[in-house]
Amino acid sequence: MKRFSEYIIPFSSYSNGLHEFEFELVDAFFGLFPEGEIQHAEVSVNVEMTKQDRQLEFSFLLDGWVLLPCDRCLEEYQQEITGEFSLLGKFGQGNNEDEFDVVWLPKEEYQIDLSQYLYEYVVLSLPMRKVHPDQADGKPGCNPEMLELLKKLSVK
Repeated sequence: MKRFSEYIIPFSSYSNGLHEFEFELVDAFFGLFPEGEIQHAEVSVNVEMTKQDRQLEFSFLLDGWVLLPCDRCLEEYQQEITGEFSLLGKFGQGNNEDEFDVVWLPKEEYQIDLSQYLYEYVVLSLPMRKVHPDQADGKPGCNPEMLELLKKLSVK
């Protein structure tokens, strides 16, 4: 899968300690994942990397929005998202499937591509049920014509 070099962190060129990175995930980024449901978005991600001799600790803070199809009326709406995630990069041999938040890096590795993790963290920030937020007056934000059609077609 094609990746953008801007999501690759060459950790070997950094000294031990805390380092910060900022990423803007927009339509071009989500184009790297054509199988996903997200095609339009603006998500800011702050990444803190703490480099140590035997491991890397990453902390991700996401904030932004994605355009999603509503599960109820099928029209697109803007879903606000936020999230905090962490990832531990350990040097050596290990099994990447044992732990969700640990990635094993070969000792000779000098960089890490964060694009897959960034994408997965955005997806994990999405709600299970994707529907338009209610309007200020408490009425559903969905297309009223579609809601009326659903009401007519529903089984009583």
